[in-house]
Amino acid sequence: MLDIQIPSNDLVAASTFLTDSRQKNDSANTMWDKLNFSQQYAVCSLGQFGYLLSYVRTVGDSSLAILKQDNKIATINESGTININPAIICRK
Repeated sequence: MLDIQIPSNDLVAASTFLTDSRQKNDSANTMWDKLNFSQQYAVCSLGQFGYLLSYVRTVGDSSLAILKQDNKIATINESGTININPAIICRK
């Protein structure tokens, strides 16, 4: 594990997500640019239900989009597959 200070409003997930990218807060445009077309389409689809793009995490060569709606979390993998019940935990 990395020995770093993590802001209280940041994402906590599996140890594979513990990277220096957690230290910076990307703007919505920067996060959007990190997504491929399939992920962008899926983000728009979930946006119709009130989900907002909160984080984009890179795992190896893949990116994972994390969206929130109140206390609900959804993820979108590189192929654009939506998971509305992911096994991740977000800090408050």
